[in-house]
Amino acid sequence: MSKLLALDIKKDLLTAVVFTTDAKSLHIIDYALVPVGLLSIEEALTELRRKIDLQDVRCHLALEADSFFIRNLVLPFTDSKTIHKILPLELEENAPVKIDSLLIDAMITRVDQQKSQVIAAMINRELLANRLASLQALGLDPETVTISGIPSALRLINSPDRPADFLLLIIDLQRVTFILVRSDHITLIRSLIFDPGLKSGFHIDEDNNTIKAFRPEHIDETFHTLCTTIQQTLQSVLNAHKIAVYLSGPVGTMEETAGRIEEGLGALCQSCTVVGADLPLQFVPQFMPPVNEKWLPGLMEDTVNLGWQITKGWKSFNFRKDDFATKKSLTDKKTLTVIIALPLLALALMAIIYLWVDYSRLLKEQNDLNAQIRAIFTETLPETTRIVDPIQQLQVKIKETKQSSLDKNNGQPALTMLDILAQVSANVPKTLDVRLVRFLVDDSGIRLRGSTDTFNSVDAIKKGLEQSSSFSNVEISAANLDPKSAKIRFEMKLTTRGT
Repeated sequence: MSKLLALDIKKDLLTAVVFTTDAKSLHIIDYALVPVGLLSIEEALTELRRKIDLQDVRCHLALEADSFFIRNLVLPFTDSKTIHKILPLELEENAPVKIDSLLIDAMITRVDQQKSQVIAAMINRELLANRLASLQALGLDPETVTISGIPSALRLINSPDRPADFLLLIIDLQRVTFILVRSDHITLIRSLIFDPGLKSGFHIDEDNNTIKAFRPEHIDETFHTLCTTIQQTLQSVLNAHKIAVYLSGPVGTMEETAGRIEEGLGALCQSCTVVGADLPLQFVPQFMPPVNEKWLPGLMEDTVNLGWQITKGWKSFNFRKDDFATKKSLTDKKTLTVIIALPLLALALMAIIYLWVDYSRLLKEQNDLNAQIRAIFTETLPETTRIVDPIQQLQVKIKETKQSSLDKNNGQPALTMLDILAQVSANVPKTLDVRLVRFLVDDSGIRLRGSTDTFNSVDAIKKGLEQSSSFSNVEISAANLDPKSAKIRFEMKLTTRGT
């Protein structure tokens, strides 16, 4: 059973779960979290490798929303290929940097007649290359790269008994990911600053396995500032309608956070609920978290939901594309080789069968011809009982017969009637319309009488017979038009060589 790694990288926290899936459960076999703090991402990843086994895992990655530039567009197209081709042109004017330095992916959130609502996300190519290089140094090559928080929104969308419109707030230690869902479609994604300048100083107390604030006296002010920003964003898109709010993330799952958010949003908040990592899903395997007192669902939820997205194949952003597309692994190459080899093997097998059938047919024809040759040989030379090579034996017999027919001066024998007929047949052009009606042989030579279509044909017959070595002279005795048949009647005299 293959092991999967879901890895969520944020500036303040790095979380990872290693899990397996079967028909009955999603089972977490290992997990780790690394508070980043003053560590670099490379140092945090090294610490992660120290905490969990990263060998022989298939990796999937989520990067924090703050790493992406996100834009909402309405395009007069509905075909996804056309939309992805036109995006660089549409985004070029509003891109914060040169569009060529950004890698773009998009989600089509709604199709309405001849237009589409699209969320486009852009990431700096150099940033993505650095993140992938850091992971590859640990032997990890992510198969997918998405935006942190999107898997949690997709899990809510695919969960029963929840409203079609809701707001998901993933409140991390220093930032908030704001995801608005309308009619079961993600319509708005924003990354908001939370606790600027570490005024409250939210952090993870690993010893007590809790989330704490260095300066709790500033917590109310921090949440008030956040709710004001959320109110301004919601009022511009909701037209004063109430909406259900779901909370996630380390600070989002703290005690009293839900009350503070509900009070801060006031009339805009229909309800405020903390979402746990054990949220049930419809028609999916059972979730099996580790039996461990240090397991914190609020901290690990985004990573677990990335695991759900991998398992269920929910469509989302994926920045392993274009120049950053994953290279085929040895296993994939073997699979591709098998896929290609099987049809070729079948074709080769069919070719062998065809050649064998063709060979068998030719062998049968050869055996039939050999049988006919032996039959002719037996009929021609009944006195010969030992047959080794019938063709060669016949050739020897013909030669012996010719030798025995030489005259007393060892000259060639006189032409036979069969020889004459053979010479006439061989030298009269086959393309001519010729009919021989009389063939007379006497001491003065051979007389031919027949008919053909034109006088030119008569000349062609004469020239053809002159090519024969058996005739020393060919003359046209007569050539006349027959008025009844419109044919040319001719007569020729042929003089043979020798006797």
